[in-house]
Amino acid sequence: MRLAWITAVLERELVELLRSRLLLLSILGPPLVIVIGPVILGKLVAGRPLPAGLVAALLAGRPEWASLSPGDLAAAYSFQQFLFFFLMLPAFIPLSIATFSIIGEKQSRTLEAVLATPIRTSELLAGKAIAAAGPGIAGGLIAYLGFASLVRALYGPELFAIVSAPDWLASTFLLGPAIALLSVVLAVLVSARANDPRTAQQIGAVIIVPLVAAVIAQASGRLLVDATGYGLAALVVLLLALAGVRAGSWLFAREAILTRWR
Repeated sequence: MRLAWITAVLERELVELLRSRLLLLSILGPPLVIVIGPVILGKLVAGRPLPAGLVAALLAGRPEWASLSPGDLAAAYSFQQFLFFFLMLPAFIPLSIATFSIIGEKQSRTLEAVLATPIRTSELLAGKAIAAAGPGIAGGLIAYLGFASLVRALYGPELFAIVSAPDWLASTFLLGPAIALLSVVLAVLVSARANDPRTAQQIGAVIIVPLVAAVIAQASGRLLVDATGYGLAALVVLLLALAGVRAGSWLFAREAILTRWR
C-alpha cells in the first residue's frame, strides 16, 4: 500500500468529520459523561457501606482492597463498574464514524469518482479505518487519563492506585485499541450490505453486547478480571479483527463496489 494515498484519504475523512456536528457530538459527548459520572457516583456512595456479602465477594477477588476503609471500598467498587464503560468509547465512536463515512459514500454517490483515481481498494479502506479508529482510541485514552487525574486530585493516592492498577492499564491500553479495530471491521462488513447508517450502527452494536454483559456480571462483585485476563481478551479481539479484515477486503472488491453501489 502507498502511504501518500492513505494519507490523502485520511485527510479527506478528517475534513468531513469536522463538518459533521452530529459525529463531533458523538465523539466529544460520551467521554465527558464517562469521566465525570464515576467521580460523582463515588462521592455519593462513599458514605454508604456495601452489603457484607458484596464486601466478601470483592475482597475474595481483590484481597489488596482489604486495607481500604468502608467508604473507600464503596468508591472503589463504583469505579470498577465504570471500567467497561471506558471500553465502550473505542467500540461506539469508530462504529459511528465508519458507518457514516462508508454509507455516506453510497448515498452521495461519490465512491465512483474516488475509484476512478489510481487508488487501491485496500488503500481506501485503510484510510477510512484509521480515520474511524483514531478518534475512538484517542477518546478512550484521554477519557481514562482525565478520570484518573480527577481520582488522584479528589480521592487521594489509595484510590488512584486502584484506577492505575495493571488491570485498568491493560484494559485501557491493550483491549481498548483492539476493540476499536474490531469495531471498524464490523462497520465495514455491515456497511457493505446496509444502505442506512443508523441501521448499520444498530447491527454493528453487537460488539457492545458482551461489554454490557460484563458490566452486569461485575456488579455482583464476582467478575473481577485481572491484567492477564484483559491481555488475553485483547489478543482474541485482535485475532477476530484481523480475520474480519480479510472478509472486509473481499466484500469491497473493486468490481463489486462499482456494480453493487450504483
